[in-house]
Amino acid sequence: MKQPIDILRERSAEGRQILIYGAGSQGRGVLRALRRNAIDVAGFIDRNPSVQGNNVGDLTVHSPDLLRRPASRDHYFIIIAAFFFEREIASFLGGFGYEVGRHFLAYSSLKPHDYAVEVSGVCNLRCISCPRADRRPTDRNAAMMSLDHFRQVIDKIRRESPFVGNLQLYQWGEPTLNPALPAMIRLAREQGFLCSLSSNLNHKADFRALIEALPECLRLSVSGIGENYELTHTGGTWSTFLEHVREIGKLRLELNPQMKVELYYHQYRHSVGDQQGRIAELCRELQFEFHPVPAYIISLDDVLAYAEGTPLPPPACQARKLLLVDIDEGLQRAKAEAALPCDALRVIMINADLSVSTCMMFYDPEGNTLVQNFLSTPLETIVERRKRAPLCGRCMKHGIHRYCSVYAQLSEERRY
Repeated sequence: MKQPIDILRERSAEGRQILIYGAGSQGRGVLRALRRNAIDVAGFIDRNPSVQGNNVGDLTVHSPDLLRRPASRDHYFIIIAAFFFEREIASFLGGFGYEVGRHFLAYSSLKPHDYAVEVSGVCNLRCISCPRADRRPTDRNAAMMSLDHFRQVIDKIRRESPFVGNLQLYQWGEPTLNPALPAMIRLAREQGFLCSLSSNLNHKADFRALIEALPECLRLSVSGIGENYELTHTGGTWSTFLEHVREIGKLRLELNPQMKVELYYHQYRHSVGDQQGRIAELCRELQFEFHPVPAYIISLDDVLAYAEGTPLPPPACQARKLLLVDIDEGLQRAKAEAALPCDALRVIMINADLSVSTCMMFYDPEGNTLVQNFLSTPLETIVERRKRAPLCGRCMKHGIHRYCSVYAQLSEERRY
């Protein structure tokens, strides 16, 4: 049976132009991996009008309309690079006669594993929709990864997953709290990895050094203006965020204009309307991508416990009153998709203390730790242990493995 990489090389040798469907972090990482394997790419496809016509990694981003022409099937070969929307894009292509292997492949067939490396197990906020709002820090959730450990982690990733081209350097912590972050990004680039970050921008980091290190993507989160922001980004201040977001905009243009900046606007009952419009205008001013998304209770620990009959903790109850899409609706939609696979199973979640989580979407270490040390455990062992993890069975019983995907789909439906 032919391996996906062999199929890709055959199509390239036939003269097909390789296009990557998805110009986000995954697509950019796939581009890096393909170039590292001496495979030329002709461009990107993305349905987001705000990126169409732009250049990403010196390649043009095209509209999906390019693929609707009958002749396109024999001219292009598509690699789908979209984390939550792989099946939807495959269905779109199938509707125009594209066939798997002959006309397209999913990036997950080329690299079965993505990696999230939590460089900071610490966060400076206590957002009410996040588990940090009511948990005391554990050793795992209070660690800070050292530069030496990070070097060893990416060396092992490259040995075991040679087609990985991008790393997510965050999950539950605030990465800018780690003073070694710029050095980590530089080191990763030297080893052929692009880095994606997420920040609440409420910590006064050395943003110049950070952007000079050339991260590929920076995701920012905001949930209203003034007191409304501070209600749901609990512990943060609106004035600090606004000061830092403008500083990021200025430094990006000066130092790294190719850096993708996504501003995720968390929609609550108190944050839609005029406030959302003002943030959208700020994004236009700073040339950031604007992503309005319905907020949801993010800790699957709490969501699973709720599905099993345990009341939500007080901060989550407070957040629930503000949601546009209630947890019950989210669970109902997720249960309807229970037969679909879990997207998070593709991700190897390496914590700041080097332990590996069963699932990146669960916060508490108890019942969610596969191994204590990623560096001393082969990837095959990690994958096999996860197949037998009791947590996965409990989660899938209620369809909660589709819960985050459901909210991602809702945001896309409203955008397009």
